[in-house]
Parts: sequence; structure tokens; C-alpha cells
Amino acid sequence: MFARCQVRAPRSLKHGPSSSPLRSAARAYSSTTEQSHEPPNARNSSRPRPIYRNFLSGLSVGLVLAVGWLAYDTYNQRDPFTAYSLVGKEPVSSTASILHLEPKSKTRDLELYKDAWRKGIWNVQFKQPQLQIVRAYTPLPPGDGSTGQEKGELRFLIRRDPHGEVSSYLHKLSPGAGIEMRGPYLEYELTPEVQQIAFFAGGTGIAPALQVAHALFEGDKTDPSRKDKKLHILWANRTRDDCLGGVSDSPPDTALPPKPTWSGLFSSTKSKPKQTSPPSQEKGVIVKELEALKQKYPGQITVEYYVNTEDTWIDEDAVFRALARFDDKVFTSSAASQEQRQILISGPPGFISYLAGPKEWRNGREEQGSVSRLVAHALSRHPHNVKVWKI
Repeated sequence: MFARCQVRAPRSLKHGPSSSPLRSAARAYSSTTEQSHEPPNARNSSRPRPIYRNFLSGLSVGLVLAVGWLAYDTYNQRDPFTAYSLVGKEPVSSTASILHLEPKSKTRDLELYKDAWRKGIWNVQFKQPQLQIVRAYTPLPPGDGSTGQEKGELRFLIRRDPHGEVSSYLHKLSPGAGIEMRGPYLEYELTPEVQQIAFFAGGTGIAPALQVAHALFEGDKTDPSRKDKKLHILWANRTRDDCLGGVSDSPPDTALPPKPTWSGLFSSTKSKPKQTSPPSQEKGVIVKELEALKQKYPGQITVEYYVNTEDTWIDEDAVFRALARFDDKVFTSSAASQEQRQILISGPPGFISYLAGPKEWRNGREEQGSVSRLVAHALSRHPHNVKVWKI
């Protein structure tokens, strides 16, 4: 999956104001004044010898080169690639697997990862060595009782894309193969004010949703408001094998607002009844992790599953019902901050555009763009002071 974002530690070197021009001028004036009173041989003896001048020039050039190299080396070592090993590959569906990676040696990045888990959504970059290109991927949070945590293991849900240079490369690797990785890059930080989140995930976009669950409920266990926080996940997939065994939680008891009487005049066909397959006794890897979270935090995490091949889609009514899960009772003021209630959307660009409009490129940078389409329409029907963010 794609995943995206940015973490760096800028360094600054302060330089004091130089007074060398003033000193040079003073020396020139002083020597000129003294020249009228000194004999010629005294003036000649005060001049530096050529060998001494060459030595000073060489020393100055050496210092400049040394400082330049130190600055260059510091810049490059600020974000180097770290060698990891592929220690396992766990199939999730016919097109996706979970890759387990461990660092080949002790690395200072482990402390950075621990900090990133508490903050929100973050990713790392993998290098494709033959093509010398990098792509960002979002790690899955560590599961309960995971033995790999002490070794610094990271897990990634990655779909094999036949046109993806890096994903195809990663899926072809055998256990024990080396992988170069750098990061972490923080993409979206959850502030302490966050109380309720509706997360729309498309495909492998479930990885950022699981990161949010980890940061929201595991990040700060001393937070007294943790027991009041809520997360609702709407997970859409093309086929059932990506979310095998997933059963949606019941929607809230909220009636949908009536639609305009003219809304059906422009519909050429009647809506087809949605087909649902009977739940499978077997559960997929990600479904098991979602079920474990629901058991650990009962009533605080809810999940809905949508499968395209079963003709179930995240439509405007589904978005409206997700907004209805926001509990206004936990807010003391009607003018609550947007940070308290949030809508996060993660998935392929087409999925994000379908729900809330596309991101926009401005001045060579990708920005959020305006909120439109299904999310904007649902908010107009059920107004909420919420923050909408496209991952």
C-alpha cells in the first residue's frame, strides 16, 4: 500500500558577526602611519615570508574543506538507510501479504519508532536497489504478545501491484533477503484533544486505521479521557478474501434524513439489492486483529465491512450513519473544536476522490484540497464541526 509522509531534526549553526573588515582597515592605517618613521630595512622585515603565507593559505583552504565535508556528512547521515532482513511473509489474500522485517543490527531508529507509535500515522521508505527508487509504506502496529517487538520487528501489509516497481520487488524476495529502509516519517499527528474518529479505509488503507487505533488507545495510557474515546472504521475491499470472516457492527439507531422527492427523476435504473455472503467461520489476519481490538475496548471501536464483488459500497447513507456515531454528549460546548471529532480517509487516490474529492497539487506540493462529494453532502445533511483529513 501506499502510504505517505516526513520527520526530520533540523540543525542550526549560529555565526557571530565578523569584525575582520574593520580590523583589516585598522591594520592598514597603522602601518601607513608608521612607514613614515621606519627605515626601509625595518619595513621589509615586517612583511610575512612567502613560505609562511603559503602555509596560512593552505591551512585556511583545509579548514574550509573540512567544515564543508563535515556539513555534507552530517546532512547525509541525518536520514540514512538502515539494513533490515525479511524474516517472514504471511499471505493475507491472493494479492496481499504481511511482510515481517527485523534490523540486521542494533539501530537508533527503534526509539524513533516507539515515539512515532504514540503520535499517529507514519510511514517508512523502502528502496528498490536496481532502479534506485523509493516508496513509502505504512507499518502495522505491533500485536499483543508479539515476540518480535524486542528485536525491533516491523510488519507491513503490502499488495502486489503488477505495475508497481517496489511492491513487485518486495513480493519476489525470499526470507532472509536484505531490505534497505529509512524513516520514520510522521504523516498525521493525533492531538490530545481527539475524542472521536470516523475512519474510511480502502484496501491496504486499513494499516493507517490500525495505527490510529494504537495511538488513540495505547499511546498514553495515563490519559483519563481514553475510556471516552471512540473509533469507527469503514473498510472497503474489492473481494471478500481481503476481509474474510468480517461481520459489520450494527448501525446506530438513527433514521436517515428524507431525500428530495426529485432525486429519483434522474436515475435510469432502480438500485439493486445489496448481496451479502454468509459469514465465514475462518477469519483473515487483519479481521482477527480488528476483533481483538473490539474485545479489548468494548463499545469504543466499531467496524463495518464493504465488499465490491458483493455489491456493498460506502455510499452517502453509509457516510451519514458514520457521522451519526459521533456522540454529542461527550462535548460540553456546541462550539467544540474540530480536533475533537475527525474524519480520516486513507486508500488509493480514486477511493479518496470518490469520498471527499481529490487532493490538489500547488506549487509542486500535494495539498489536501477542498472537501466535496459524499462527505460534503453528508455533512450538509447532518452538520458537524469536524476535521476532515485525506491521508
